Order: sequence, then structure tokens, then C-alpha cells
Amino acid sequence: MTLRTLICCSIVSLALPFAASAQLKCPPIAGGDQDGKYNVTVGGGPTLLYGDIKPDGFTSNMGYGVFLKGDYRLYKGLFVGLEGQFGKLKATGNTDTTSVDWDPREASNSYYAGFLNVTVFPYRFFISERDLMRKGFVARNILNGLYIGAGAGAVFNNYKFNDVTRVGYEDLIGGDANGPKDVGQIPVLDGAGAPILDGDRNPVMADVIMYKKKTKSVILPVVNIGLSVPINKDRSMNGRYFSAVLNSQFNFSGDEDLDGFDPLGPDGMRRSGAKNDMYNFTSIGLKYTF
Repeated sequence: MTLRTLICCSIVSLALPFAASAQLKCPPIAGGDQDGKYNVTVGGGPTLLYGDIKPDGFTSNMGYGVFLKGDYRLYKGLFVGLEGQFGKLKATGNTDTTSVDWDPREASNSYYAGFLNVTVFPYRFFISERDLMRKGFVARNILNGLYIGAGAGAVFNNYKFNDVTRVGYEDLIGGDANGPKDVGQIPVLDGAGAPILDGDRNPVMADVIMYKKKTKSVILPVVNIGLSVPINKDRSMNGRYFSAVLNSQFNFSGDEDLDGFDPLGPDGMRRSGAKNDMYNFTSIGLKYTF
């Protein structure tokens, strides 16, 4: 073995432990960035409608929704994206005829919506992807995954609701309906607005026509808060991975059309203290980053 060969072998032997250590501390990162620029998320969950109908318990204003969202990373933790959503917004009034909050109204809105969103992951502005891989579980999965967002869009309403032109509920529909949908039932009231009872002390029910109507509501703002937890990011070497997403979205309407009822008084003017409708959409989704 020549002296040159001996020196080369010694250098390689000394360098190997340091190379192995570097590989353990710095996993391969494609292009120096393991986090892709594009996100596509799909998911679903319950909706909660807050409008003019006094709900009969927590679940009486619960519906459902599904969504598809695409985001593009502009810089570090700043994303801009589009979201499509459809589902059902529902509300059923308090059915207890002896309650001061008794409300015979009900509505079912088969909606679809489109939003433009800006999403911010605050922690990502203060740490690089390479440094993040050296952090513990909480930093990599919780701090790095927390986000907030804001946006705007429109909801296209397609609902049916009952005709409740009864004592105390005049002019609440807010315009002519587009035609009958089917038939439901509500209690019959006496001249004082109290429900009429039969011999068994049960309210006498009467058929009521269900109407349908289509409108459009501007949503501003759309507010999101959520958590995105990577599933297989640590095993990805090409910037492509899946994440589990938990999101709560608050959609504030610029009008009263989400439940189909306008809070109008007998004079046709909006009742004092009335607020615009809004709904919450809490979802679980699967996100693909590439």
C-alpha cells in the first residue's frame, strides 16, 4: 500500500462518522424546502345556523356541509386560496307551545358557496423548514400547524320554509315566495295568539304550505381558525405529504336570507335590534401538500 493510498483511506475513515452524523441531523430536503407551495384540502362537518328562528335546542339549527379548498403559498406562512362549499343550513323553532319562546317557523336551506381566503400560519415566519425538523413534537405539529384566516364570498340560498302568517308572525317572510313545496303542520292559534288544545291537552294542528325560494347572500367576513397536523411529512423527501386538518369557520352574512325570514314589523320596516344571519361550519379534512 502506497503512502498516498494510506492517507486517502485515513481521511475517508475519519470523515465517515461526521457524514453519518450530518445525515441524522439534516434529513434530505428536496430543493432545500420540504414544504410544497400548493395545498388541496377536502373535508366536511356540521353547520350551525344563527338567524331569526328561535331554536328548539342545540341540534335544531344543525345541518351539514362539505368543502374543497385550494391554497398557494405566497411567502413562508402566507397563503391565498379559493374554497367551494355546499351543504344544508337548517333551523327549527321552539316547539313548546307553552313557552314564551315558542316559534312555529322552520327553514331548510340547501346552499352552495364560494370564498376567497387568505390564511396565515404565524409560527412559520419565525423558523425555517430545516430548523423545524430539529424541533420537538409540539413545535413541529402544533405551533407550526396553527393558523388563522379571513376572506369573503357569496352563499347561494335554495331553501324551503313554512307559511307562518299567523297572529304575532305577520310579515316575517319578507316577500312573495316562488311557489309551494309541500305541506307541513303547525299549531292552531286562538284570537289572542295562544295555541288551541284538544280534549287531551294536545295542540290542535293545521296543515301549512311549505314554500321555496332562491336568493344570494354576500358573506363578509369569512373567519377561519384551525390546526393542520402533518401525517407523513417526516418520511417525505420530495415535499409531498398529507395532513389532518381541523377547522372552524364563521360566515357573517350581509343580509337576512340564510334562513329565509326577514325580521320585519307590521309596518314593513326592519325590527329594532335585528341582526344579520351567520353560520358556523366546523370540519375535519385531509390536506395534500405538493
